[in-house]
Amino acid sequence: MCGHHPYVEFPSDIIAVHAVLEGIRPMHPEGAKQLGFSDELWRMVEICWLEDRDARPDVGNILSCLNDAAAFWYMREF
Repeated sequence: MCGHHPYVEFPSDIIAVHAVLEGIRPMHPEGAKQLGFSDELWRMVEICWLEDRDARPDVGNILSCLNDAAAFWYMREF
């Protein structure tokens, strides 16, 4: 979305995997909001990463959030 993959700051894939296992998650990419990746959508992503799977949203909530995010693209003028 912003020109690079998540965990680009780590020098190798194995270090990135270790970071994920330690609970380190990517930061909200700069400039993502202008591309339609709203703060609300980012919050949903963060909730999906919660370690406690019972605290994660169900598919219906995720789809609702994605539909709201997609509205940005439908209302956007090209």
